[in-house]
Amino acid sequence: MTKPDPTEDLIRKEAELLQAGIELQGQNLELLLAEMQALAALMPGAKVPGTQLHHPTEAETEEGFDNMPV
Repeated sequence: MTKPDPTEDLIRKEAELLQAGIELQGQNLELLLAEMQALAALMPGAKVPGTQLHHPTEAETEEGFDNMPV
């Protein structure tokens, strides 16, 4: 019976550790992307994928000023 090579076990454990680290980085990047998209939706003039921005016409802009007290 041959004795198992201890370096194989260390290499396997290192590969598992690297895989777990890469998965955690992926989760963090997904969270960061969601936060950036949420913040972009709050910023005026930002282009958010999947949404259409409404740019007011000149008449709509003037309409908002016409009702100001003199």
